[in-house]
Amino acid sequence: MICLFGGTFDPIHLGHLHAADVVCRVLGLAEIRFVLSARPSHKAGTGASLEDRWAMLQLACADDGRFVPDDREMRRARPSYTVETLEAVRAQSPKACICWVIGSDAYALLPSWHRWREVLKLANLVVLSRPGPFPELDEEMRQLTRKHRVSSLADCHSGGILVVDNAMKEVAAADIRTAIAEGRSVSHLLPLPVAIYIKTHHLYRL
Repeated sequence: MICLFGGTFDPIHLGHLHAADVVCRVLGLAEIRFVLSARPSHKAGTGASLEDRWAMLQLACADDGRFVPDDREMRRARPSYTVETLEAVRAQSPKACICWVIGSDAYALLPSWHRWREVLKLANLVVLSRPGPFPELDEEMRQLTRKHRVSSLADCHSGGILVVDNAMKEVAAADIRTAIAEGRSVSHLLPLPVAIYIKTHHLYRL
């Protein structure tokens, strides 16, 4: 099984690492790849540079052999699209079970993704929910969920949607950036090497 966890990781925080750990335990994975969204098409910009986000991702993954930083989207000079990343992975591993990990908030917005209908033809989706109600889905997404939801991804090449309840902590990168800009401590929300990197490089300051 090839499992990919995409994100801008701006910055990567303990909520991301907790979610990855949950996915590894639920799916019985020896490895999960953190795919850095180098040039996200759906965001106006990032708080930290591509180089700084990549450095922080490497630091965060260094102490857990299951967590592997993936720079494949950094090697493209154009915007990052999940479907194109999955096409590349599928071309390399045509028979593999491929999974793409996303949060429930992002899942609810799936129809806004570039060529979103092709995603499930290329991979399975592992949807991580936060404590509390699941985000409201429109009718199209409700039908998609009913059609593709599964209880296991064993031997599932693509096309499955596995929802993992309460897999995400209430930690948001945007809140971390705001807290840093306001001079509040966020060390309890970040891996120590990442917290040190942010302080040393004066990231997210106004």
